Amino acid sequence: MADDPTSEPALDVNSLSFEQAFQRLGELAESLDAGGLTLADATARYEQGMVLVQRCNQLLNAAELKITSLKDSYSQGTNGQDSHDAQGPGDSNGQEDDDSPREGLLL
Repeated sequence: MADDPTSEPALDVNSLSFEQAFQRLGELAESLDAGGLTLADATARYEQGMVLVQRCNQLLNAAELKITSLKDSYSQGTNGQDSHDAQGPGDSNGQEDDDSPREGLLL
């Protein structure tokens, strides 16, 4: 039974990052494409793949919500910064604020 690919240790899908889940999904797809599996093994791998697809979609949806929220908060100036900081990297004159000590520097 050690050769049985479905006897791998249980995978905690909820602890996987998107990249890990996507990589595992690719591995499962390759093994299904290669063929030579029993019907039970192919079905088990397909089921694992569907669980991984669900995890990838969950992580992508969460990332999309976060990006949308950040985009909305920055476009409305409600990102927790004062109005000067909400303008972005340039000041009101369009000049970059690169934190260089130009003003008040005596040479």
